Amino acid sequence: MEPKTRRWYLIPSPLLGPSCWSGVAEVLVNTGQRVLVAQSGLTTTAHSDHVTPWIEEIASIPRPDDDLPVVVVGHSAACPRIPLLGHELLNRGWNVESIICTDGRLPDGEAFTAHPEFGKMLDSMVRPDDYLPPWPLWWGSLVIGLVVDPEVRERVLTQAKPIPRSWFDQGCPVPALPAGVGRGYLAFGEGYSEAAQQAETDGWLVAKLEGDHLHQVVAPEEVTDVLVEMAARLGAESGRC
Repeated sequence: MEPKTRRWYLIPSPLLGPSCWSGVAEVLVNTGQRVLVAQSGLTTTAHSDHVTPWIEEIASIPRPDDDLPVVVVGHSAACPRIPLLGHELLNRGWNVESIICTDGRLPDGEAFTAHPEFGKMLDSMVRPDDYLPPWPLWWGSLVIGLVVDPEVRERVLTQAKPIPRSWFDQGCPVPALPAGVGRGYLAFGEGYSEAAQQAETDGWLVAKLEGDHLHQVVAPEEVTDVLVEMAARLGAESGRC
């Protein structure tokens, strides 16, 4: 049976760029799905408020002129903002059916630096201009090795820009979404196992793939298959399949 047509809004980590979702977007389109990939340039700008302008930019694209169910999927550092984005899209008339967080922190309203060890790591890398280097440089060959194809690796990693250190000091509100909006969490490997466990405890649909943090870049077909299955299950659970 062919999967139901949905509109997918793929949200990259603010520390990366839209190319981290390009492979998944291509697979989705080839299977008849409708796809949008968020394009945001706000990460590299020093604001006193790093959340509101980002939400506004990503939610302000024209609302689809059809009523296809919308699945909002965020990766990594975008995950804590996905419920707020879903809430804003609903307020703007989007037919948000579900949200799915992939391999990131579960939305909890806290700043990233609520975890002291993470804050110490950031402080050790901050530049004289109070910016941090692009995310791939935090991890060196570890991250570079996650993406084998050299052209894909170059495209994904060069979209990462320096980011203000203050970006990590602001938490993001977690609004209560309507009961009919499904919630899913997809983990890659063990890096965010605690978040996956908490998501399951909180009643989210949880799936896991063996892989590293950029698994959607390395194995887009596998990741797409799981996302489509999760969206179908979330839609069925909400009675909107």
